[in-house]
Amino acid sequence: DLNHLKALLTQYADRPLKIASVSAGSNVTGIITPYHEIAEIMHTHQGYCFVDFACTAPYVNINMHPEKEQQYLDAIFVSPHKFLGGPGTPGVMVIHKKFFSNTIPDHAGGGTVFYTTPWKTHTYLENIEDREDGGTPPFLQGIRAALCFKLKKEMGVENILAREEHLINQLFTALDEVHNLVILEKRNKHRVGAVSFYIKDLHFNLAVRLFNDYFGIQVRGGCACAGTYGHYLLNINKQQSDEILSALYKGELNARPGWIRLSLHPTMTDAELQKIIHAIHYIAEHHRTMSESYHYNIRKNIFEHKDATTEFENQFVEALFA
Repeated sequence: DLNHLKALLTQYADRPLKIASVSAGSNVTGIITPYHEIAEIMHTHQGYCFVDFACTAPYVNINMHPEKEQQYLDAIFVSPHKFLGGPGTPGVMVIHKKFFSNTIPDHAGGGTVFYTTPWKTHTYLENIEDREDGGTPPFLQGIRAALCFKLKKEMGVENILAREEHLINQLFTALDEVHNLVILEKRNKHRVGAVSFYIKDLHFNLAVRLFNDYFGIQVRGGCACAGTYGHYLLNINKQQSDEILSALYKGELNARPGWIRLSLHPTMTDAELQKIIHAIHYIAEHHRTMSESYHYNIRKNIFEHKDATTEFENQFVEALFA
């Protein structure tokens, strides 16, 4: 709510430091945040705007200096490990040089010192990136991150977004037929390919296990590091939240609210999407029968197949490295 942001900035106008640190897009619903508009509001009130592109960077254009001058971004954070080919890459931060006024690095280390003497004289490198990057830089990881950005550019953002829109529309249309399934923020289809949903009377962690065991499909269960946002999405009031917290303190970890997150990727084929849709339909219809084969392990907070044994699971893991 941009008007609410303006009201807060007016209310706290006397504060010397005002920062808006926002996500470029939700990793739960995939909905894009109007971060350039937020930046303009913050700068109008002598504040700063930092934007986290962890979820959206692989799919959208990143512009720190749009045409409207006041909409510039003071800093951005990117997690290249979420790019196609990205596992093993380092995090990336791009920040305006106006924030670097200290000639002493935040974490001094190898490669940050310009000159040192026995008489307690030492100076640090002038280049900001070198001065703030103590120790051995992640050369190979950095090269991999650069290749990920290059691949994204070659794929073309317009092509990526068009493909994701096609997949999302197909998925939403197919899931309209599932009466016991709820898509979070379904009304907003303008999103990147993150779709979160829940199936009524089915615990999200058990659902994740069913997708994996029966269909070989990996989805994520939980609140996706967005517990506060989840209260709004799931309409959890203060009393309900307190009751959940009380249960968690008692060790009832399965009381934690959550959902199932499915990630759609532009490289996904229509045939693969149809397999996912079939799996969702099947689990939504047959989960009560399927669930009979599982039990909840309260110590591990996981759902286990009743026929699975520790010996069997260990043999399976060992086979991966044989």
